Amino acid sequence: MSLANLAELGVPLTTPSQDRSPSSGPAELLSRSDRFEREQEELNLRNARMGAWFVMILVPLCTFLDFMAYPERYWEFLVLRLACAASCVPLLLALNGTLGRKYCRAYPIILPLLPALMICFMIYLSGDSGSGYYAGLTLCIVATAFVFHWTFREIGITLGLVIVAYFAATLPNLIGTKDPRALGIFVNNTGFILINCVVLYIGSRQHHAIRQREFANRCKVEDQREELTAQNDELTATLKLLRETEAQLDQSEKLASIGRLSAGIVHEINNPLNYVKSAIFLLKKKGKIMPPEIAESVNRIAADIGEGIDRVAAIVSDLRTFAHPENRGARPLNLHEVSGKALRLLAKEVSDRGVTLVNEIPHNIIAQGDENYLIQILLNFVQNSLDALAGRPEPTIVIKAQHTETGVDLSVRDNGMGIPKENLSKIFDPFFTTKEVGQGMGLGLSICFRMIQQMDGEVKIDTEAGRHTQFTLSLKKPANT
Repeated sequence: MSLANLAELGVPLTTPSQDRSPSSGPAELLSRSDRFEREQEELNLRNARMGAWFVMILVPLCTFLDFMAYPERYWEFLVLRLACAASCVPLLLALNGTLGRKYCRAYPIILPLLPALMICFMIYLSGDSGSGYYAGLTLCIVATAFVFHWTFREIGITLGLVIVAYFAATLPNLIGTKDPRALGIFVNNTGFILINCVVLYIGSRQHHAIRQREFANRCKVEDQREELTAQNDELTATLKLLRETEAQLDQSEKLASIGRLSAGIVHEINNPLNYVKSAIFLLKKKGKIMPPEIAESVNRIAADIGEGIDRVAAIVSDLRTFAHPENRGARPLNLHEVSGKALRLLAKEVSDRGVTLVNEIPHNIIAQGDENYLIQILLNFVQNSLDALAGRPEPTIVIKAQHTETGVDLSVRDNGMGIPKENLSKIFDPFFTTKEVGQGMGLGLSICFRMIQQMDGEVKIDTEAGRHTQFTLSLKKPANT
């Protein structure tokens, strides 16, 4: 099949993958013409196997014809038939190797020519110029067109060689005969053979044209399928982007709502906090005139109250800035001291719930971060652990910190109920909570996640349902270490 044939049928000479990707693999870079030739090769190989078996089986089976037509030549003809069948064995074996694939276009010529030459030799040995064995030649060329009906070039060569062989076998007998009807019978037989050749050759060309059109239509369908696949992939990606954008818009709307809500909360809470701070200031001032043993206790209590009030103010301020994050200054922090401040605020709740809290953070481990952020993050992590430990035997919370290659990992681990897999992707979403109404707004971990991002940190979760949950906060090392 030529490139012009394919172009006339409207078949692109390169696959769509060639047009889109210059770096495509060799299989994708095959031109349409090369692909058609490959298909022709596979078809020839398959048909050659079938043709070889036809010759090997049918030629010896027809030996009874020799017994009926030329009994005196029966054994000679039998040897010829067996030799013809045996000659197909190496051809059949070669089909399974590289040699057969390399010369596959020769099989449509060789396979029908073998029985045709055998028949012509029989005609010559019979001495009969009007032998009815010309019908065997017709059978050979019909079978050739049937088995190899798309390889019209090879069929044309085969038909020509068969006619030449027929003339070579018959003319010597015709010249030496004295039968006046011999010439007429020869012309009659030759006419039948030639008419069969013309009909079969034209039919093979028509079959080849049909094959070309079928291939062209198949290529167009494949191109359309690839185009539809590409459009479907593009549509899928667009829908995914739309869903992500919708989720981001929904998140932004939630954050905007938090911003509006927090502005009013800060205004309403800061005023009573200022009154409490003033009262603490007066309490400290009164402590100066108290007996030393009382003053020391009062001052320590007042300091704890003041620190708690400062934490409340910082948390309210963080809620206000959640929707509009600001870059808080990070500095080197002693994680043992920071964790101590956070755990002191939860000491009573931990004791009331009967939970064992183990702080294994070394005294001298330093990380880069914001103190207020870290205190609030620890408060949320520990508070969530306390809630998860409700009703659990031997409830325990372990807080650790250790150096890594890139920074410091701070972890909070409990032996609580764990987090279900379906909730893992949502626990940092605003307003997501598994608690009952009135026990939480679902903002704690969402705010913590924003704080972690602002400190250029990362958070990982290791959980197993019914066994444990561990939050690991990865912080950076101070620049001077």
